[in-house]
Amino acid sequence: MFRPLLSGIGLLAIACTAQAQAVSTPEQLLTEFSRCDASFFEGLRDARLPAGTIRLGDYGKVKAPTVMNPLQEGGNYQAFENPLMVNGVRMVGYYNQAQTIKDAGNFLFWGFVADGTPTEVAARLKPLIVDNSRFVPMGKTFTRAEIRRIGDPINQWRTEGLTGPGVATPFGFVDRVLMVDNGDTTPPLGGHTTVFCSLQGTVTAPLLQVYRPDLNAHLLD
Repeated sequence: MFRPLLSGIGLLAIACTAQAQAVSTPEQLLTEFSRCDASFFEGLRDARLPAGTIRLGDYGKVKAPTVMNPLQEGGNYQAFENPLMVNGVRMVGYYNQAQTIKDAGNFLFWGFVADGTPTEVAARLKPLIVDNSRFVPMGKTFTRAEIRRIGDPINQWRTEGLTGPGVATPFGFVDRVLMVDNGDTTPPLGGHTTVFCSLQGTVTAPLLQVYRPDLNAHLLD
């Protein structure tokens, strides 16, 4: 599911991975997820969540929701046996997708599938989102976007000079976005709202190792 990043204006952001704490509520889980970094996966190591919701697997030193294969269409989704309720939002599944598009770069999308419209879901989740003053409506979506250049410190993200709508991330740059949007037109995302993070562009193995410790850092080599 390719989602282009949207433009915005801001100051330089330093987005360091916070020291993760064991997740004990669905709301805390969403907050850690909204960082779009390793905090989500680190926090799941000792998570205490409602039974029968997210099925977790061990991935090295972290845990993550299990999917069959992030590279395989149809194998990158987990339907929850029981919905996970997050501040009144009914989360029904999780997806984890990775792909390479020739002349465009690497693309990783991971996040939740929710019931309700994007407007309803974004309104309920916004109080839980880190740096939510930058989580703003862009057309029919809600987004918080950042960009970095290869060679920048690994934890540095900029909030100005962002890639515009429908424009591929320039070579040598990586876009990162937290987005609430309509799901695809086909199952399993069709008819739902997606709450997801993405990394797209020149996504390198060192960057994956830091921000997606649940994946093989050379997955897209």
